Amino acid sequence: MQHEIKTRLEENYSAIYITIVSVLLGLALDDIVSILRSLESISLFNWLTAAFSVHVIFNAWVGYSVAASIARLVPSAWDALNVFTLSVAHFALNSAIGEEQTVFFYTASCYSAVAGGVTYYNVWRANQDDSIDIVPRTFLKVIAINAVGAGAFLTAGIVTQTVILSDTAQNSIVVLGIPFATLWLYVFLRVWKANDLPVWR
Repeated sequence: MQHEIKTRLEENYSAIYITIVSVLLGLALDDIVSILRSLESISLFNWLTAAFSVHVIFNAWVGYSVAASIARLVPSAWDALNVFTLSVAHFALNSAIGEEQTVFFYTASCYSAVAGGVTYYNVWRANQDDSIDIVPRTFLKVIAINAVGAGAFLTAGIVTQTVILSDTAQNSIVVLGIPFATLWLYVFLRVWKANDLPVWR
């Protein structure tokens, strides 16, 4: 009986995980729209920070989905904590839209650090399935991108707080962050494929 229940849970793991992630990320996207609508005037910096937030939400969905879709596991409390931790980070990042530039940079730094931890957990968790063979250390280059992003945004926050930067300089920092997020996605999928794991076509 217990074996049958365990098998049923394993078979439904992907659907449960991806559904929860999709709902939370959908709410995060809706939150961005609501925040932009609430602003009396939207500056270029606000549009750029919103675009960055949308991009990392897309990244999160891809990362969670490719990891969860191949795994057959029994859900754990750590899985829930993992999903909700990144969700909180998304809403925190969204809340920084329309705030002082320093607030966004510091929040983006924290987000990058959290996203790195979540990414490693997802890879480690998928590897718990005996039928999947992943070399977690190969994903360190992906985590390194998160670490560099966290450091770059932290530095931007400190500089913005201590030195008066022009609007162009502050906008440029966020503009550079958007293709950096694209780089994360590209490297993640390349490493995933290098581990002989299926990717979407």
